[in-house]
Amino acid sequence: MHPECCTNPDCTLTYREHLIGFGVAAAAIPSRTKPDTLNTLVREKRWERDMQAYDNLRDQGYQPPQIDGSALREREGQDIYDIEHRPVTIDDAS
Repeated sequence: MHPECCTNPDCTLTYREHLIGFGVAAAAIPSRTKPDTLNTLVREKRWERDMQAYDNLRDQGYQPPQIDGSALREREGQDIYDIEHRPVTIDDAS
């Protein structure tokens, strides 16, 4: 038996094999999520902003010391010291 939702006419997977490939994200069930998982989700969301800002700063010729806090450095940095040397804590960057 093959699921109707599969749109690939050449698919050879069985219905069971289709279901095995199905996964549920931890964010979809917050009542069952462990505290470590929530911390990881928050950190990954922060990294999305920071990685883009880090790339932008590097493209402008700056050398931020780390990826963490780069969004804050990009947003509030006034000079080269603010961007490359000012300490940034995780609480500041949130």
